[in-house]
Amino acid sequence: MLYSCTLSPTAGDPPMPRYRHGQRAALAAVALALSPAAAADSRVIDEIVVTATASEQRLRDAPAAMSVINREQLIERPVRDVLDAVREVPGITLTSAAFTRKRINIRGMDNTHSLFLVDGRRVNASADVIAHSDFELGWIPTEAIERIEVVRGPMSSLYGSEALGGVINIITRPVTDQWSASASASWGDPSGPGGRDLQAGLYAAGPVLPERLGVRVFINRDDRAETPDRADPALSAIEGRRATSGGATLSWTPADQHRIDFSLQRAEDTRERNTRTPGPPQSAVDHLFRDDITRQQLDIHYLGDFTRFSVEAGAYRSRLDRKNRRSQGIAPTAPSRLTDDIAETRVRFEAGQRHFITVGGEFRREQLDDGSFVQTGTEQVETRSLFAQDTIELAPERLLLTLGARLDDHQRFGSEVSPRAYLIWHATETLTLRGGYGQGFKAPTLKQLSTQFSTFGGGGRFEITGNPDLQPETSKSLEFGALAGLGAMTLEATVFQNTLRDLVQTACFENCGVFRQERRTYVNVAEARIRGLETGATVSLPLGFEFGGNYTYLDARDRELETRLAERPRHTLTSRLGWQNGAWSAHTRAQRIGSQLRNVQGQALKKPHYTLWHAGAAFALNEQVTLRAGVENITNERLAERSALFDFEERGRFVYVGTNVSF
Repeated sequence: MLYSCTLSPTAGDPPMPRYRHGQRAALAAVALALSPAAAADSRVIDEIVVTATASEQRLRDAPAAMSVINREQLIERPVRDVLDAVREVPGITLTSAAFTRKRINIRGMDNTHSLFLVDGRRVNASADVIAHSDFELGWIPTEAIERIEVVRGPMSSLYGSEALGGVINIITRPVTDQWSASASASWGDPSGPGGRDLQAGLYAAGPVLPERLGVRVFINRDDRAETPDRADPALSAIEGRRATSGGATLSWTPADQHRIDFSLQRAEDTRERNTRTPGPPQSAVDHLFRDDITRQQLDIHYLGDFTRFSVEAGAYRSRLDRKNRRSQGIAPTAPSRLTDDIAETRVRFEAGQRHFITVGGEFRREQLDDGSFVQTGTEQVETRSLFAQDTIELAPERLLLTLGARLDDHQRFGSEVSPRAYLIWHATETLTLRGGYGQGFKAPTLKQLSTQFSTFGGGGRFEITGNPDLQPETSKSLEFGALAGLGAMTLEATVFQNTLRDLVQTACFENCGVFRQERRTYVNVAEARIRGLETGATVSLPLGFEFGGNYTYLDARDRELETRLAERPRHTLTSRLGWQNGAWSAHTRAQRIGSQLRNVQGQALKKPHYTLWHAGAAFALNEQVTLRAGVENITNERLAERSALFDFEERGRFVYVGTNVSF
């Protein structure tokens, strides 16, 4: 075998020892879980996940409410980015990022309260430093993804800042000990002008030196034309995108049980939309708005398994560059560069017969170069962290208690402790009960904390400045859930409550209400309480059919005003009916997004509910080639036609064809 190391947070690597459940059984579980047939049916064998504890374990043992999108689910439909991949997961809702873009909310928490990872490594949050951005969502192509794990609930006890709402971890396809490759291509055309989409991707992996050196490479191209606004074709309803991404990993096994990975990933992303400057009609100017984004990450990662403990250590640099251009002589936004330098280590070991312990530390340096820092043009902050986690087997194979805490020492605001406790009880062979408490936090951004930060917002109506006295946003979360397997059926339900404090908002402190003279700064003022219910079910039916669905209820309220929070639908319902017979397969999906509020000039106005219907089919010509076709948004739902309150648009009826080839 090319890889014999027993420590890794990524797919395809053999697992760590699991609470005396036996490594041999766990190895078999990984082998089956990575086959599409087994991964698609959790009743055959529990899926292996890593995000909830940063080590491999069965999904039913994970101390969190989790969902997994496996590779088969990713390729059965036209997934362009992470948002497309996870939007039908329980607890996920979409909100507007402005500029026709969308963002992901987990359990009603703001998008900045969710942490994005790739193979357990941070993706620097572009939305924290670049207004209205979604640049972290689309730089890992589907062809390179093995699965996506979504954790709902705070994970700051392991991952620190930003993980107070949840974590989305993209697990990439592993380096293998035999050469394999795959390619995909798809083309789609919506009803109406614009929006045509072309995607193509290639992936290959295998050994260079058997048992010692392996390599993995991928490349992807995505071209999506801009979609004009139907009411005013001079404006864009959905921006256009041209993106190229690629990456390479070199895995070296210098000795048994030791591995070193060298990885480089890079993406270039161009967004274009037609827009109009704010102001009265006689002075408004139509122009082209363009963002050029370059993202790259370089890392080195060591995995080692010793007799009594295992070690994981690594260092990586992530960099995001954004340049803005505008036509008609409109002044562009100043260029931005966000750089993250991170070094981290984890040590795992068993203490006695019942304790599986993880301890570690992290150093992180963030630097932002931006013209809005009016004095030096740059700001920097460092964070040092220590964390520990103990999974205790209170009763063999039946009762697991996970305790953890993390201390983050931030250069600006001081220290923050994030504890967590979670209990798993396998009451019977078919019923699992779980529950836990956790705290999370999000550090203020470099712009929010900087005394030299100054920019205009609201289309130039007011100036915003930084506030060095800000404290982190915090959350306290409690959840209880159950998972049952009843023959051909699985059922799941979770209730939760999140209490958020010190949420950062802008507040006027000078010349309030005076156009272009009003001054605002960031303050810790808002408090919120979010309660909810998540349910899900899957059932195998006769004649090759399978049905699945989930429902999410949200009650999100401002604790001070006792009013409902905007942009959070109370009800979201998703369903899927699939069928497979030999080489043929087909599916139909539906998602109903309930009504929600939008704040307009101090008034809470109601946006109506809407439903999206989709269908697709596939035919396997042989073991290597599969043809796919389908229709997304069958009813051609147009949000702007339902209500002017919608501030983003869904893609119109979209017919697509594609192929997947493996060899």
